[in-house]
Amino acid sequence: MNEFTRAALLGMALLAFAPAETTAADTPTLAMKIAEYPRALSCRLPGGGAWRLGSRSGGIGGTDRVSVTGTLVTPAVKRFHVMVESAPRREPARVEAALATWRASGRPIHTFEAGHISYQEDGKTVSWDGRVVYIGVGLFDTKDAATRLVDELAAGGNSSWILEEVVSRARGAIALAINGNPVAAGEENLELIPATVAELKQVEFAKGYAWHGFADRTYKGPVSIRWGAQDALDAILTSDLEHFLAGVVPSEISSNAAAGAIQAQAVAARGEILSKMGLRHLGEGFDFCAEQHCQVYAGETAASRKLAPVISPTRGLVLRNTEGGIVDAVYSANCGGHSESNHLVWTSPPDAQLAGTWDTGGKPPRLDLTKERDVETFIRNPPKSWCGDASVEGGDKFRWRKKLSRADWTKVEESAGIGRITSITDIARGPSGRIYRITLNGEQGSKTVMKELAIRKLFGGLRSACFVSDWKTDTSGFIIGADIIGSGWGHGVGMCQTGAQAMGKAGVPFQRILEHYFPGGKLEHTY
Repeated sequence: MNEFTRAALLGMALLAFAPAETTAADTPTLAMKIAEYPRALSCRLPGGGAWRLGSRSGGIGGTDRVSVTGTLVTPAVKRFHVMVESAPRREPARVEAALATWRASGRPIHTFEAGHISYQEDGKTVSWDGRVVYIGVGLFDTKDAATRLVDELAAGGNSSWILEEVVSRARGAIALAINGNPVAAGEENLELIPATVAELKQVEFAKGYAWHGFADRTYKGPVSIRWGAQDALDAILTSDLEHFLAGVVPSEISSNAAAGAIQAQAVAARGEILSKMGLRHLGEGFDFCAEQHCQVYAGETAASRKLAPVISPTRGLVLRNTEGGIVDAVYSANCGGHSESNHLVWTSPPDAQLAGTWDTGGKPPRLDLTKERDVETFIRNPPKSWCGDASVEGGDKFRWRKKLSRADWTKVEESAGIGRITSITDIARGPSGRIYRITLNGEQGSKTVMKELAIRKLFGGLRSACFVSDWKTDTSGFIIGADIIGSGWGHGVGMCQTGAQAMGKAGVPFQRILEHYFPGGKLEHTY
């Protein structure tokens, strides 16, 4: 590449990176963490582009090999809050009631506020106050100390969670090399500005899940490389919400699904993102991550290009609740026949649009899934449900079995830390039959586990917490394993993605799919 071409590319790329003026009616711009690298990464900019590090900048050719290395100088500093309740900032009476309850407990309490206010086009009139007040009963310098308090609270029947506050991100040096030749170094953020796309090599995905792996991925938009909260290099992509959605949707639901299901997924994902703005990854320097924790996003793919025109008719559409706020339109893979209530899965105020509903097309069965006998019937003799359609993706997760061997059970005992276990008691279930509280009784005491995800992890990573078990014991009466049969895949709150696909296949439009899973929600354009 000659110097004139390189300079021209640099000028175009830097111009493209210049911030644009926006109004409330414009598509929101997001910063998403797309990759994390311990100390080094490599990439290409196939269409050429530019780099910027502090006051220095330069061009990158389409065939250039770009290498980035980091040297940690100062680790990140964090604090760990044990939170017991949250309430909308816009409802001071609810906040005060929650505070009064926990003051009466005799524990020292503190509050932490997050979220943001949305304004109308004049920039002054408040359209929605999305701030949330979290109420905490402990603040620690280590996660282990916070975990001990969570266990103590669970033993008393109180649900809690750990909020990780990033006091300061890691600091370090970043060095850029092109074709093996050092180009620039410094402690500022490195900006990579592609003329077309950036190809990041060996992006890690699904960490902690069975499908964990690494893949080369392509992204459109400026990518910032900086030190983050995990003492590693963060790669952060900046783009508009609609562009992100084209990549999120095929990562969350089959790209071969009917248009109605795909469009319902787009509206749900848009609502979840907008409702959680300012509430995720506090202090980390980005809005969302590209993993299961936030929104799975694999970048530019054949599927994202295919689905972009399919979801475009939903541009700006969200579900609003009776207060006018954006519904946190969450979703899971397969509800198993009945969706779950949000406040039993997460420690959050009950939401009328997320209260749980039958996934049947006709008259629901007369079963109360909070009762053990009815759950047994429901799981072993399931009613006809949208998500029981085996012909759509996820339909094979409607019912499942898992056997816990003696070796598997040893891991359960190690996790519980109460010696050999004699019985399982105090099982509490939500409206979907998912267990949200369970107590293990052992030689050295009892351990109560709260929330469905923690329960799934306790028993070796179950597909859902809606299950019944045949516990196996030895001659001394200690549990040594189990035969488990369960229902669904995931937390079960909100839209059932398998059911949505079945409804879409039957010709149901996205509006009715959303009405089914989020009863009472009203579709409106937010931009």
